[in-house]
Amino acid sequence: MKQLINVGGELVVEDIPAPLCEDTHVLVNNVYSLISAGTEISTIGNKSGIKAMASMVINNNELINKGIELVRNKGLKDAMKIIREQTDDLIVPLGYSSSGIVLEVGNNVTDIAVGDKVACAGAGYANHAEIVSIPRNLIAKIPEYVSFEEAAFTTVGSIAIQGIRRAKVVFGDNVVVIGLGLIGLITCQILKAAGARVIGIDIISDRLKLAEELGVDECIISDEMTVGKLKEYTEQTGADSVIICAATASNVLVNQAMEMVRKKGTVVVVGDVGMNINRSPFYEKEIDFLISCSYGPGRYDRNYEEKAIDYPIGYVRWTENRNMKEFLKMVSEKKINVKKLIYNEFFLEESIKAYDSFNYPDKPVGILFKYKKIDDHVNRKIQLKSSSKKDKINVAIIGAGGFAKVFHLPNIVKIPYYNLKAVVSRTGVNAKKIAEEYDADYYTTDFNDVMNDKEVDMIIISTRHNLHAPLILEAARHKKDIFVEKPFAMNYEDCELIYNSIMENNVNLVIGFNRRMSTFGQKTRKLLYNRKNPLLITYRINSPSMNKDHWINDPVEGGGAIIGECCHFFDFCNWIVGYEPKRLYAEMISSNNESIIDNNNVISTIKYNDGSLASIIYNTIGNESFSKERIEIFCDGITISINDFKEIEILGFNKKSMKLNKINKGHFELINEYGKLILSKNSSNDIPTVEDGVKATLCSLKILKALKTGEIQKWKE
Repeated sequence: MKQLINVGGELVVEDIPAPLCEDTHVLVNNVYSLISAGTEISTIGNKSGIKAMASMVINNNELINKGIELVRNKGLKDAMKIIREQTDDLIVPLGYSSSGIVLEVGNNVTDIAVGDKVACAGAGYANHAEIVSIPRNLIAKIPEYVSFEEAAFTTVGSIAIQGIRRAKVVFGDNVVVIGLGLIGLITCQILKAAGARVIGIDIISDRLKLAEELGVDECIISDEMTVGKLKEYTEQTGADSVIICAATASNVLVNQAMEMVRKKGTVVVVGDVGMNINRSPFYEKEIDFLISCSYGPGRYDRNYEEKAIDYPIGYVRWTENRNMKEFLKMVSEKKINVKKLIYNEFFLEESIKAYDSFNYPDKPVGILFKYKKIDDHVNRKIQLKSSSKKDKINVAIIGAGGFAKVFHLPNIVKIPYYNLKAVVSRTGVNAKKIAEEYDADYYTTDFNDVMNDKEVDMIIISTRHNLHAPLILEAARHKKDIFVEKPFAMNYEDCELIYNSIMENNVNLVIGFNRRMSTFGQKTRKLLYNRKNPLLITYRINSPSMNKDHWINDPVEGGGAIIGECCHFFDFCNWIVGYEPKRLYAEMISSNNESIIDNNNVISTIKYNDGSLASIIYNTIGNESFSKERIEIFCDGITISINDFKEIEILGFNKKSMKLNKINKGHFELINEYGKLILSKNSSNDIPTVEDGVKATLCSLKILKALKTGEIQKWKE
C-alpha cells in the first residue's frame, strides 16, 4: 500500500506493508483524509519537524533516561552513533483525520462490520495512507446523507466541539473565536447551532468573508483596534467566552483574549499559542482560563484509545468518540457545512502540490487526499532481495523496537554466521526503515510470513511481553530455533506449554538472560566454581525510570516489574549458585505516593538447596544518577563486588579491581554463543535454556504470591 511520510522534513510517498488488524482495532481502506494545515505544515521543510522533535526529546524524561542508559551500556562514541542513525532520517507518519470503508474487524470489536462506512481519528492511526488500522474508540460510523468528504473532517470537528464544551457556552452568549482556520470555522458553525452570537477574528480577510458566508454574526480583522471593536459590538460588556483556535508562539493573542472577555468570563485555548499571561486583567476580572485537550476525554489514555475500554456515560457524558458521533450527526442534519471549506482534492502522489497549496495568497482552509478502492488482498510483505545462505543461520526478528535497534540488530549484522532474512514490525514504516538499514531480504507486518518461510532458521522475539509465549509456541510448531527476550512466560500454564512444545518439536530456545554472559558474570562464575560453602548474595537494582505509566506495569501487556524485570536478576542468582531454590519470601514497601507501585519496591529472598541465600532488592524510588545494578557476593573469605557490569572488585584471590570502558551485560556474547550452539560449534554451557526460563519465571510468580499472602513459598509444592 502507499503511505505519505515525513522523512527528515521531506515528503515521501512509500510503498509499505499494510498494518495488521489488532484485536481492538478496525482495518480501513481510506477514501479521503484531511490535511491539517497547522499541525502537519509545521513539521515539513527546513528541518523544522526535526527541531520540534528534538525539543520533545529534551523535555521527555523517559527518553533522556534511555539515552543515559545507552551511553552507560555502549559508551559515548557508540551511543552517539546509534542516536545519529535513529535521528538523521526521522520518519513521521502524517495525517490524523480520515474516512473510509472497513476491510477487517478485530476479534474484540463487535459493533463494526466489514463494509461499514466510518470516520477515523488519531495521529499515528488515521494517516495519509491507503489502509489504516484504527482503535475502536477512534472510529465512528458515518450516518446516512454524510459523504466521505464530509466525514474526513470528523477529527477536526471533535476538537472544535471539545473547545466549546470547555467554554460551557449557553444560549445567547457572545463568543469570540480567534483564528478562522479549519477548527475556527467549524467552531463558529457549532456555536451558531447552539444559539450563541459569534464574533470571528482573523488576520486574513478572505477567511473573514468565508466566515460571514457561514453565518458568523460579526467578523473583525485582527489589528490594534480589535478589542475596541469587540467591546463596541457587545455594548462594552465584553465576550462571555473567547475560544482561541489560532497557532502562534506569540503571547499577544492570549492577552488580547483577556482584554476581550467580560468579568468572570472564560478563555479557552484550543490552538498552540504562547501563554505568558498578563496578571492584571486575569486577576481583576477573575477570568477562568482553560485548556482544551484535543478531541475530548479519552485522548492520550492508553486504556481508552488502545484497549477500547470506554468511560461509562453516566460518569463521562462526552468522550472523544461521542464527540465524533455528535459532529457527524450535526453534519447529517445540515447544521455544519464543511463542503464549503474544501479547497481542492489531490491523490497521494500529488502530495507536494497539495502542501504547496497552503502557500497560495488566498490561504486555503481544507485540502483532502483521495484514495482508490483496494480490490485485491491486503499485502503485508514486501520483498527487497533474496539472499538466503545455507551455510548461515537465516534470522527473522519480530518486534523491531528500541531494544532490538540498540542490541539485537547491530549484533546480528556483526556476527558472521547470521544472515538477517526478515524484519517484522507492527507498523510498515518502521519495518521498511529497519529492513533497508540492516539489509534484510524482506519486511512484513505479519509474523505468519516468517513462520511459514522455510528458509527462516531462527526467530528473535523482541515484542511486548504478552506476545512472547504465543510467538514461542508458534515458532516451535514451525520448527524454528528461538531467541526470546525476557520474560519467556507470564504464568504457570504458559511455562508448561512452552516447555512441552520445545521438547516435542526438538528446537533450541534461548532466553535473553544476557548477564550470565557478561565479562564479569563469567569471571565471577569461574572464581566461585570450586567453592566449599554456601554463598551470600545481595543484588540491588535501582530503576527509577520504571514509573507507574511504563508499559511494563500494565498487568496484561507487561506483567509488572517482578515478572518483566526481576526474572533477569533471579536467573543470575540461580546461575551463580548452581542449585535449585528451596524457598522464597518477599516484602514490599507501603507508600502514600500514588505515583509509586508498592510491589515494584521489593526485597526478595531466595534460599537454595545448598544453603546459599540471595537477597534481590528492586526499587523505583531511588535517584536516577545512582548506579542501576550492584551485586555483592560473599563466600569462603572471598568478596566479589560488581557495579553496573562495568567495574568489579575481587578480594580473597589476590585479585585487584577491574574497570571496563563501557558496560558489558553480555548481549553480544549471548547471541554469539547461541549461533555457535545452532551450528554445533563449541558453545558455552552457560547459555540460558528453556529450563532456566521456567525456573526464573517460577521465581517471579512465587515472589508475587509471597507478596500477596505474606507467606514463605516452598519451591516444590
